[in-house]
Amino acid sequence: MIEAFRKSWWIAKKSANLLIVSIRVFVYCLIHPKKLFEFTFSIFSTINKFYQSSHGRLLDFKTTKIFQDLNKNPVFARCNFFLADSTVTHLAEIHILATLTCYLKPKRIFEIGTYNGFTTLHFAYNSPGDCTIYTLDLPPHYDTEYKNKSSEYSYDDWLVVQLSMDHIAKRIFKGDPNAAKIKELFGDSATFDFSPYYGKIDLIFIDGSHSYPYIKSDTENAFKMLSDTGIIVWHDFDYVIHKDVFRYLNELSKERKIYSIANTRFAVFGNSL
Repeated sequence: MIEAFRKSWWIAKKSANLLIVSIRVFVYCLIHPKKLFEFTFSIFSTINKFYQSSHGRLLDFKTTKIFQDLNKNPVFARCNFFLADSTVTHLAEIHILATLTCYLKPKRIFEIGTYNGFTTLHFAYNSPGDCTIYTLDLPPHYDTEYKNKSSEYSYDDWLVVQLSMDHIAKRIFKGDPNAAKIKELFGDSATFDFSPYYGKIDLIFIDGSHSYPYIKSDTENAFKMLSDTGIIVWHDFDYVIHKDVFRYLNELSKERKIYSIANTRFAVFGNSL
């Protein structure tokens, strides 16, 4: 009886603390509107984590050989959290990408969607010295082309264009010694000629446009580029913000073994997994 009372009292006190914190956070966001986005984003992320497991059809990455190997033989990758934009790529996601790169030791990496070059530079730092990293992004003149055809694009496409144009002249890897491994490519991934890379890429990272036609096209090209032992990593496997990515990969999982990495927005495929 006494133990039950103590437990109930403990729950009541913690619930009161939660209520107080919630009120204080609400007031703080009213005073600092810019913080409301960060708060809302964190809520979306938490809900997405549960939705991925409850409504996603992907397999659990913990069942893969890579996961088991990394548990038995830990890999300590190079990762810089301080330059990360957590609203674009979660800190844990950057570390996972770096770790996978260290583990796989890829000779060729292909990234669709450069943005500010943060993930690109992590590929460079964690891959072998003779690795080549190809990173594809929209060309500098695309902003004008986009404005002339804006009615053809979805809101997700528009966001990709804006991110690309805002950072195209200030990639993080510019001036870094490891940038010698990086080959910048420019073009719209829907029309880009991927044929020179068919069957040659060991690690592919898809993080371009998130609209259904683009994620489908990028994925089909990725499978053509994939080497026998290579893997594909998709970013933004979440329902709240990137519904098309979530829908397409769930559909694709009926045909191929695709895995979801817990507490991230990553989906992974590889014949060697």
